[in-house]
Amino acid sequence: MPKASLKSMPSRQFSRLAGLFSILSDPARLRILQSLRGEALCVGDISRRSRLKQANTSKHLRLLREARIVSTERHGTTILYQITEPLVIELCDLVCGNRRWA
Repeated sequence: MPKASLKSMPSRQFSRLAGLFSILSDPARLRILQSLRGEALCVGDISRRSRLKQANTSKHLRLLREARIVSTERHGTTILYQITEPLVIELCDLVCGNRRWA
């Protein structure tokens, strides 16, 4: 399947893409995503790993969930968060692997 080019992208897609970059522009959210790589975690564990207060972690997780970057799964009284958009990890790896941005 051919990749879409910027020239052929509809205006509404630019807006959605800008929204994604806006969500990813916050260092706290990037730390949260890093903590979720490869495993589902509860808010407390995410908070500890990302070194954020639990209230801030919850706020950022809500935004990531609304953007459909993470999802939740309930296990009894525990809610686990996991990355549902692997493209985000690929994008972060691409940028972090570039010496210019690292």
